[in-house]
Amino acid sequence: MKKGIKVLLIILGVIIILGLIFFAVDYNRVQEEEKPLFCIQHPAGIIMDGGTVEYFGLGYKVIDFNRVNGYDEMKIGSWLMKYEDFEKEYNNYIDDTNITIKGYINLPNITIEGEDALILKQILSDFVYDGELCNGIYSYEIIINDEEHYMVKRDCKAIEKGDKQADITEEQLNSIEEIIEKNIDEQKLLEEIPQEYSMEQAIKDGCVVISYNAVFNKGKLDSFIANTSANNENRQSDFMRIVQYTTEGDAIITDLEYRENLGYMLTYDNTRDAFGADTKVTTYNDIPAEIYSIDLVEDENLINIELTLQGIIDYDSESKKEYNPMTVASYPKEIETYDTAPSFIGEVTEVNGKTLLVNSEDKNIGDAVWVGVEDTSQYAVGDRIEVFYTGIVLESYPCQIYEIDVRKIEE
Repeated sequence: MKKGIKVLLIILGVIIILGLIFFAVDYNRVQEEEKPLFCIQHPAGIIMDGGTVEYFGLGYKVIDFNRVNGYDEMKIGSWLMKYEDFEKEYNNYIDDTNITIKGYINLPNITIEGEDALILKQILSDFVYDGELCNGIYSYEIIINDEEHYMVKRDCKAIEKGDKQADITEEQLNSIEEIIEKNIDEQKLLEEIPQEYSMEQAIKDGCVVISYNAVFNKGKLDSFIANTSANNENRQSDFMRIVQYTTEGDAIITDLEYRENLGYMLTYDNTRDAFGADTKVTTYNDIPAEIYSIDLVEDENLINIELTLQGIIDYDSESKKEYNPMTVASYPKEIETYDTAPSFIGEVTEVNGKTLLVNSEDKNIGDAVWVGVEDTSQYAVGDRIEVFYTGIVLESYPCQIYEIDVRKIEE
């Protein structure tokens, strides 16, 4: 009996020693992003996320992440380590990528974030850019994290990067454009904006919003002026939507787009103004780049967002069109302006229906605020959150606000 126990202990000791040796070898391989040597692949095969594989060794596990959107990491740990353990790291990876699409031909400028941004980034990085440039027309520009620039030419099926390009198939081009079209739908074309377009939603959608007491997302306005002004030597395509609310709360929508080397296109939509005398959608597309620029022009009481003339125009024929400055929108000098929207940080003290009771750290708001959210299951008492709102605080106790967005602060 004792001899059997001794043999069992020896076998167990050998297994432990081999396990430690195998772990040490595979640990070093994982650090070098190499597949483990002393593991077997999970019998279930590849996880359906693009190619992630799990491996099992003597007392340890390796997860080789290879998600379709480019998340490519290797993790090693005990058998208790799970795929879901790295969700927070993965979400941080997602948050680090944003893409701007600048349209040239009937395509609005949009931003893409999250999973779609990662997938698009991965598609672009897979191409080999070693070909000579073709003479195609730019369809749109894809900008990743304000650093990497790709020019897409649909007519000659190519993507330009720097002074080289990659030729792509119709199928590859369609894959890229499916992602872009999906995000265009999400960012609301003018005709798809609801008749009752709330200020909270307009701010959340990234519009420059002008109310009776504040301008929200003014950073978008400043960026548009910087990008498209004639004073910018690298004048570039851009788009912004301005939503101005009447005293009665009706939305007047103005879209202003600049297309590089072509000019501005201005669309004015006052069809939601119940008290407007002449409600219609009006488009001005003859606003040439060599004549117009965009500026903030002050008068006695107002700041005007204005398409100004770059200089005196020499009309050499009576048939020539006469160009004049064009006011896009205006707001009073004395009202507050916010680069995005005002916000405060607080701690959730109660979850009730579709509302959270929040103890605000901003004493100008009050120590107790009701905040509405669509899904309270994401929140618990003790959570710290950042609340973006319109700046309006209703005097009650607890006080109430018009919230725009709520984001949980991860500790």
